[in-house]
Amino acid sequence: MRRPLTVFAAAGAVAAVLLTGCGGGSSTTSTASQDPKTAFSTGVSGLTDTDVLTVTIKLDTTPENLVAFAKEGPDPSTLDPQVAQEIASAQLVLETKTEDGSKLSAAKPGQSSAKTASRLVFVDGGNTLAEIRFRSDAIYAQAQVKSLLDLFQQSKAYADLTARAAQMPAFVQAFVQGKWVSLDLNALKALAGQFGGNASPSSAQSQKLLTDLRALINRDVTVTRVGTDSNGDHLKLTTQSRQLASDFVQALGTDIPAAGLATGSFKPSNVPDHSVVVDAWVKNGVLSKVALDVVQFAKPGEAKPGDSLPVVVQFDRSGDDISAPTGATPVDTTQLFTLLGSLAGN
Repeated sequence: MRRPLTVFAAAGAVAAVLLTGCGGGSSTTSTASQDPKTAFSTGVSGLTDTDVLTVTIKLDTTPENLVAFAKEGPDPSTLDPQVAQEIASAQLVLETKTEDGSKLSAAKPGQSSAKTASRLVFVDGGNTLAEIRFRSDAIYAQAQVKSLLDLFQQSKAYADLTARAAQMPAFVQAFVQGKWVSLDLNALKALAGQFGGNASPSSAQSQKLLTDLRALINRDVTVTRVGTDSNGDHLKLTTQSRQLASDFVQALGTDIPAAGLATGSFKPSNVPDHSVVVDAWVKNGVLSKVALDVVQFAKPGEAKPGDSLPVVVQFDRSGDDISAPTGATPVDTTQLFTLLGSLAGN
């Protein structure tokens, strides 16, 4: 358990898989009388019976536990208490909202003109350190670069980064200074079109992948009921890691060949084969919480009996308006491609 930040990737994957099951229909009553798999399906479907959904990913732990985890295992290390505090208080927040007030269940690829906006926020200690907003016309980004470098104990790098940015385009300077920048999607598509670029999957491909992922979950995941508590109907999901990875890669490669190429070097046979357990709660017919204890992925000797490091994914059917920030510095797409090309050549 020496690198706790990596567990956010696992939780993000869990949230993504769960959200593939979203569809129309919901329930506002208890799911306790339903069989466990139906109760879980009802809860996932209920997430999109609204115009806004906020997903929060965080660790359910304390700084003291993180410091203790770092000292365990065959290769013990020391975790600075201040860094442990920052990790324990960190959150990733993903909010999605329709732009016209329609339900999220209506925003299906190729089946609706409903548009959605979304934002991805990194929060630590109650402060927003980075945010990306995706709207139908543009992408907006902002980061407290200096604070992020301080967080990762790289404070001295900020002066050098500022000096380098001074020789770069205005949008780079603005971003380094913590200001908003905007990327016009129409301009980006036009520029990509000049080079014959169109890597986006079609609506039919996306819909086929969603259908296959739902079938994959139904086939590979077992759901049992644990009981009921303040969080709602408590369910336990169990799957085999290697089988799930194999079926996911196969579905991705079959439905979206371009994406399949990106996973070509990934071998499901190399994935450690063991059971993966996820706890889920459904409250008033809606999935409210998911918890993944990453200690179950530890190798022998990396954790002691009784250790626990849950990553919690919370779902809330409310959120703020995702507006276009004022005063954002526009990104020149020509300069952006030139800059990326020069960086790739170094």
